[in-house]
Amino acid sequence: MHRTVRFTTAEPEEWKFDENENPDVPGGEALAKKLRAGAARVARSVSTVSQHSYYGWRFEAAFESVTVQCVLNAVGEECHFTIEVDSLLPSWLLPRRVWRAFVECEGMFDALLRQLPEITAVTWS
Repeated sequence: MHRTVRFTTAEPEEWKFDENENPDVPGGEALAKKLRAGAARVARSVSTVSQHSYYGWRFEAAFESVTVQCVLNAVGEECHFTIEVDSLLPSWLLPRRVWRAFVECEGMFDALLRQLPEITAVTWS
């Protein structure tokens, strides 16, 4: 189970590249930390922000004992933020609790993104 929100930011962060022009550090770390801070106000627990492969930033948030993976991919002004239930096993055993936690997580991030003045054009898919 996953959802992705697409939005634009007025404060894009530049990517850093190595000497061969390969991506070294993706943009969006400060925005990922803002999203993590918003989640920390509501979630039972939240991990630290870490680099996700070479193209984004990730953290985990627990809502109602359900762990949600959160990944931000930011390329210039265009950003994609995906939330995904960590494991399908809990969704088979406790489908209502997993669904409630997922909806709570999505609603929290939607409200947070719409409150940030630098964020516009918020669209979920």
